[in-house]
Amino acid sequence: MVEPVIYKIFCDESCHLEHDGADIMVLGALHCKAETATQLTKHIKWLRHQHNYHNELKWTKLIEKQWPFYKALIDLLLDTPEISFKSTVVQQKTSLDHQRYNAGSHNTFYYKMFYYTLRDFFKQDREYRIYLDYMDTLGGEKAKELCQVLQNSTQWPLKVDAFIVQSYEAQLIQLCDLLIGAIAYKNRTDIEHSSKIKQQVIVYLEQRLGYPLNITTPPWESKFNLFRFVPRSS
Repeated sequence: MVEPVIYKIFCDESCHLEHDGADIMVLGALHCKAETATQLTKHIKWLRHQHNYHNELKWTKLIEKQWPFYKALIDLLLDTPEISFKSTVVQQKTSLDHQRYNAGSHNTFYYKMFYYTLRDFFKQDREYRIYLDYMDTLGGEKAKELCQVLQNSTQWPLKVDAFIVQSYEAQLIQLCDLLIGAIAYKNRTDIEHSSKIKQQVIVYLEQRLGYPLNITTPPWESKFNLFRFVPRSS
């Protein structure tokens, strides 16, 4: 009997709370084989040593003098064919009508968006390990609920487990944080875009991709896929 190939998915989210004041919500996920995840983690740790970067990587705490490190991370992602990224951007979050479309629950909508973010990664005869950043003590229930939603939404028995981890222990969650941070910053209309280093990261990422971070990419774009969800008007 052939053992199924194991894939790992590293997820992060930004502006995902219902009343956090942001006009968008962003979910993101990095997807690759388990052995590729191990290799990338080792490479990122090596880059950290090369650039003398010892702090947890967070979009909210970017440092101008560390631009070469951020650039190296973007290059690593885009030059490694075995890893893919997808992000879902919810526009006009404050106009969501949960009563009409989501049984009155922002959480229901949240899991729907996570399904849209992850669904294209799933194939039969594979096993999946999803890693989510620790947010609060409800993380275990969140992981269990996400697996149930994903299993209920596929046309075959999906082999998936989800785990809550501390982001400072997961290099690929930190990389995902950098990517969705850039996407959120580009798409938000409720903030000033005055950070030089954040703009530098966005400009370079867009140059490497060949398209801006505020569009919807074609469905067949598998390397760096962007899906923009616009709520229905009432």
